Amino acid sequence: MSDLPEMKFGHIGINVTEMQPMVDFYTKVLGFTVTDRGKSSRGGELAFISRDPEEHHQIVLADGKPADNASTVNQMSFKVQEFSQVRDMYKRVTKAGVPAVAPIDHGAALSVYFPDPEGNRFEVYWSTPWYIEQPHAKPIDFSMSDDEILGACEAKCKADPTFQPMDEWKAKFGNW
Repeated sequence: MSDLPEMKFGHIGINVTEMQPMVDFYTKVLGFTVTDRGKSSRGGELAFISRDPEEHHQIVLADGKPADNASTVNQMSFKVQEFSQVRDMYKRVTKAGVPAVAPIDHGAALSVYFPDPEGNRFEVYWSTPWYIEQPHAKPIDFSMSDDEILGACEAKCKADPTFQPMDEWKAKFGNW
C-alpha cells in the first residue's frame, strides 16, 4: 500500500433541516467560528465552521435535509489536549441543557458524547497513554477528581490482558 498517498481526515459535511439553530449550537455551545456562509451549486445554504485556525472549516453545515429524516452520522469526534478539557466540555453541555450527555471511559480514550440539535452525535475525547482492545465503554463518574478518574482508568487498563502502552501499539500499527 506504499503507492497510496498519506491522508488525514480533513472535514465533514452534515445535511441539516434548520440552519440557524445548528449554527447557534456549534458557535455558542461548542465555540466554533463561522468562517464563511453562502449558497451551494444546488442553491442550498452552507455554513463553514471551524475551531482550528489552521483549517478553514472542520464542519460544513448544508441545509435541505427533510425534517423527518434521521441523522446518518454515527459520530463526529474532536480530540483535546488534556483530560480536564473533557470535563470542561461535559460541564458546558450539561449547563446548556443538552440532553443525553454520556461521559465514557474507553481505556484508550476518555470521552464525553452528546447530540447536536438535530441528533448528530458529537464526541470530545482525550487519548490516554494506554491501549486495550476495543470496543470498551464504561461510564465516567465526574463526581470523582481528575486524578481519581485517571488512576482508575490506568488500573483498569493495566489489569486487562490486552493492555500495552499506546506507544508500543502505535509502533506495531506503523508496521502493518
